[in-house]
Amino acid sequence: MQNGGEIVKRTAGVIVAAVVLLLPALFFLGRQEKEVAAFTYRGIIFEGFNPEKHKPTPELARGVELEQVMITPAEMRTLMDIVDLLEKENLLYLMEIPDRFILVNCPYSFADKPQMIVYLDREKIKLDYSIADDWENKLSKFAPGLAFAEGQISFQGVPELPNLLRIIIHEVGHLIEYKVLEFSWQGEFIANDLSRDFVGISWDEENNWRDREKILLRLETIKKPEELVEFLTWFAGNSSFFSVYSSTGMTEDFAESFVFYHLKTRFDYALQLFYSGELRIPDLTAPTKEREEKFGFIAGVMRDPELLDLLEKGR
Repeated sequence: MQNGGEIVKRTAGVIVAAVVLLLPALFFLGRQEKEVAAFTYRGIIFEGFNPEKHKPTPELARGVELEQVMITPAEMRTLMDIVDLLEKENLLYLMEIPDRFILVNCPYSFADKPQMIVYLDREKIKLDYSIADDWENKLSKFAPGLAFAEGQISFQGVPELPNLLRIIIHEVGHLIEYKVLEFSWQGEFIANDLSRDFVGISWDEENNWRDREKILLRLETIKKPEELVEFLTWFAGNSSFFSVYSSTGMTEDFAESFVFYHLKTRFDYALQLFYSGELRIPDLTAPTKEREEKFGFIAGVMRDPELLDLLEKGR
């Protein structure tokens, strides 16, 4: 049994560690009360889009509004929170892979693979939006007839994590997919020994590399909430994908698998499904044989000499 002195010492140690972690952010924010064109935090560069300076690859940037973006103090705090969250889990090196992060007015975030830059949709930075919210939102787009607003079906992450964390890891995953797996930067699949090992888990080479599980076709037939719960029960226990969005393409499959690899191994993340207020599925992304294969593949990628070289260069 611990005595009072030991408990006090341990508690004091935790408080000191928390203060040390927060000091850089508090000091930084104390000096920043106005909008800025750019800032650097823990070595990570963030810039507001400048049409005179930034020239994203045209094929990837059709939705970018060509206007100056100034980064607000609130956006700075949110981005710094994500950096601190990754730092706490020893994942800051993921944010060192892109050359920089650029905030844009654009309906989507994207990885500019040729330039090794991540462009962040600044609207996503403003939203108090969780990974579970995003999972539900994307699912509703593929099953539009379902009335999620009625509250019959809901999703919850454990722990609850901001979707901006997912977006950043997802876009970094695209850069790794391009650099290490050698996918075309235009999203085209070019088979090689390494990429075929990953893609072959969920995609049928003999059927023009189509989704083996026909996820989107299954969703098109769903008309009732009960049918969706049945589908998601199957998905949790049998699918090779980590989200419905994963099944929209091979590159998205890798990027989402990359996300959940880190969510599972570092945050012990689970995505719960509730139906009529009752917990029906404890984790929609629980390990299946194929998901474990993807995790094993990504663990190997994280040791790939190409990636290690990329990290060595500080990108």
